[in-house]
Amino acid sequence: MTSIRTRPFAAADRAAWDVMWAAYLAFYETTLPPETSADTWARFLAPAPGHIGLVAEDADGPLGFAHAILHAGTWSPKPVCYLEDLYVNEQARGQGAGRALIEALAKKGRAEGWLRLYWQTDTGNATARRLYDKVGKARNWVRYDLDL
Repeated sequence: MTSIRTRPFAAADRAAWDVMWAAYLAFYETTLPPETSADTWARFLAPAPGHIGLVAEDADGPLGFAHAILHAGTWSPKPVCYLEDLYVNEQARGQGAGRALIEALAKKGRAEGWLRLYWQTDTGNATARRLYDKVGKARNWVRYDLDL
């Protein structure tokens, strides 16, 4: 098994991120205007306040990415972190990249005193849910969206 490490995004990751981002959006059957994707990349590369962008890689290059947003909550003075996007290349799934990204965020959160790390996925995303059931606790919440 190959050694996987995680690190913040670097400018050199852009081409690999573009490919992975397109695959991630395709999985969720959506598209975004190029300027939206460019803005997303810029906010995580810089990073903008509260934005955390990580890449998982091995000796051959990037395997996946995580986008997370750190924000205040109402139930604690400690910040909470929303893992908004997590993607691992199809050929790298099941090899530890997704777990490494979640663990890197959890380690950062423990060091910085966050209250919690949380995320969501599609109910039919069985591959991701196998990992999520091992590292987190599913809650009985129903999500509602009001598009504005």
